[in-house]
Amino acid sequence: MPSIAMQMAPWLLPAMRRRYLGSAAPVVDLRSFDARELPPALARDHPSEQARPGGATGTWLHPERRANGAIVFLHGGAYVFGPGPGHWEWLCAMSDATGMAALMLMYDRAPEARFPTALEQVVAACADLDGPWLLAGDSAGGGLAIAAAMRMRDEGAPLPRALLLSSPWLDLTLSHPGLVANASGDVMLGAERLGAYARDYAGDADLRDPLISPAFGDAQGLPPMLITVGGAELMLFEIRDWAAACAAAGTPCEVIEVDGAIHDFAMARTLFPEAREVFPRMAEFALGP
Repeated sequence: MPSIAMQMAPWLLPAMRRRYLGSAAPVVDLRSFDARELPPALARDHPSEQARPGGATGTWLHPERRANGAIVFLHGGAYVFGPGPGHWEWLCAMSDATGMAALMLMYDRAPEARFPTALEQVVAACADLDGPWLLAGDSAGGGLAIAAAMRMRDEGAPLPRALLLSSPWLDLTLSHPGLVANASGDVMLGAERLGAYARDYAGDADLRDPLISPAFGDAQGLPPMLITVGGAELMLFEIRDWAAACAAAGTPCEVIEVDGAIHDFAMARTLFPEAREVFPRMAEFALGP
């Protein structure tokens, strides 16, 4: 049974609902909900420094922890928005729980920057890392993390130690037959708006390109991954299929599916007990065996 807070998600997250379901406003207007800088309430307890990794803007949280490893975080937002306050809170908490430094990478967003700009920035930023590191991401950022790992694998570049993902968007074609099954139950996402954002990101490129939609790619040789997903979201079935593809390819992929949870619930620790419940396992996975 979903928590009371989860049942109230449409009222607790009006900005998310407006962006992905209920509004046809221009992207630039809907970006007013973004938090491009570390919120002051978090900055007091989390030292940070600005960086330009891979040609993108980035913020290192707790750079003094770099010797313990690094978490490179790719925020969600359908490739056109973000990050939001919840992303910052989650990443600060993950840095504290693991003792690792964390990098919020502000890859260039669509429609101003189309594929493969963000992908190339992520790969370039990761190429400059020393010591152990992992890639984390939510929604579009989760799909981008897998795509970046595919590119690194194919180019023979060093791979992240692991992939830590919340509700990754794996199929930008929105063609999975299971999508219809959850369309009426997903109170936060709409395929029409997501389809417009997908076209903004891909431009003239084929949406079935695995570096855009990892669902159509080869899972073999990718790092171990942990995925959290809500049982009431559009991406549920493509994530289930991806986990099956990983199993067939011999790639470790653990999926935590939370019944009744909305898309990307794991990023809202301050709102949902379900997010707080899965967080310890996410931190344990980030620390590795």
